[in-house]
Amino acid sequence: MSSILKILSIFLCIFLFACGSSSDENSELPDENIPSEDSDSSDTDTSNEETDKDGDTAASDEDGGENNDETTDEDADFEELQTGGIYIFSDFDESGNAKSRNILGNGGFLGFSIFSLGETYWAVSAIHESIPAFDWEKSTGRLYIFEKGKHIESLDDATFVLNHPDKTVQVGFGYTAAGPCDINGDGLNDLVVSSHLASSGDLYAAGEIVVFYGSPDGWNEETTSISRLSDKYIQKADSMSQSLACLDYDDDGFADIFAGGQNAGPELSGGGSQGMVAFFKGTPSGLSENESWVMLPEVEEKAQYFGSSMLLEDLNGDSKPDLVISGWGLKESASSANSGGAYIYLGGTDWQNGATYKIFGETGTQFGSALKVIEISGKKYLAVLATKDKNYGTVNFYDPKENFAERGRFSFPSAFEEEGNISDFDTIKLSADTDLIVIGGKYFGNGGMTYCATISNKTISEPEACRFQPAAPEGGFGNSVFNNKNGEIVVGMPEYIHRF
Repeated sequence: MSSILKILSIFLCIFLFACGSSSDENSELPDENIPSEDSDSSDTDTSNEETDKDGDTAASDEDGGENNDETTDEDADFEELQTGGIYIFSDFDESGNAKSRNILGNGGFLGFSIFSLGETYWAVSAIHESIPAFDWEKSTGRLYIFEKGKHIESLDDATFVLNHPDKTVQVGFGYTAAGPCDINGDGLNDLVVSSHLASSGDLYAAGEIVVFYGSPDGWNEETTSISRLSDKYIQKADSMSQSLACLDYDDDGFADIFAGGQNAGPELSGGGSQGMVAFFKGTPSGLSENESWVMLPEVEEKAQYFGSSMLLEDLNGDSKPDLVISGWGLKESASSANSGGAYIYLGGTDWQNGATYKIFGETGTQFGSALKVIEISGKKYLAVLATKDKNYGTVNFYDPKENFAERGRFSFPSAFEEEGNISDFDTIKLSADTDLIVIGGKYFGNGGMTYCATISNKTISEPEACRFQPAAPEGGFGNSVFNNKNGEIVVGMPEYIHRF
């Protein structure tokens, strides 16, 4: 194995222990907080024992296609660099065929997470990209922000490229972000970015929130602030800020921040924490340094991972933003098993008084591993991933206008024979009455795969390998799947190894 691959193995063990939603090696929900992976999320342990996530790297051709290089490590005369990357698929036809283009990163797991930033932007993270590139001891993380509707050919097409303002290493910068929103009331849009692995003193991976305040030219590292949990709550391995939402919750003219950490929360008498979401208040001088109040699960028990994922959107069409917070180990009651669940807080209600609706999965399914809002036949649904349901995972659809009743489910047929679980998903419209759901699994086929199924007349077809993906995907292809609202599906392959 080359020296680069050895370095990558070390980095994956050290850094990715707090960036996912479900470890594929664990078929049952663990008693202790074991890291997990999703689109959105790998995790840390608040039980005073650090648990590392293992990660596999794979080598592939530059175009992501079939690797015909028979050279072994012993006689190799090429170099290898872990770049990560994304594929962008466009010009879909009604059969699900599409054109593709590939963008490689500068190291640091480009494509680990891909997400929307309001109506104007979407972003791709490289959570451990170094400055300068490929200097593995300076892995600060980097966030690439693109305009929706703009044709993207390379990372140079990013409208903004953000780094941690202090160039702090090993903080998972860019894992997720929220905004744009006006936190200090100056009329300019601000952006909030996660550094969920940031240490505070000797508290490793406690997490912090980095705010980039808007300027007439957008965002840069010149005007920023950092917020974190107060001494009352902060602990090692909280992963605080692994999920974020930004809105003016108290209607005072200043946007506020909800930040989740699946291992955060008061230490329970038996050890461990439930997971927690903290409220940080916007003020004329910027985001408050510490939280004002917190939200906890209704059942007091460790390893519920409340706050692992979060989304903010007007789900029911009443022009008020609704908040959804999931925890992939939530319990419905004190006597029930860990199943995972999602709490839904409707806009216009007092979220401190609890959720309006709560939905849960089956025992051990890790329901709530990822959350998305998708559109099928012109109708909006809340989609929830249960990454351990029915062997490979399921995506469950809920109707916000029918009290979040379940209205459908994607799952693989019982005859499906593949290794791995669903990592992420999204949908794209093929025609007026047909939508395509794209399911990514970063361990499917060893190097990652996407599977597709059409949704028409409320019927989901049997999934098959997507026609548009590379012939032999590698590098964790399918770790992230995202509709960038430009008629394109973007797929991340953060562990891609470029040979040259």
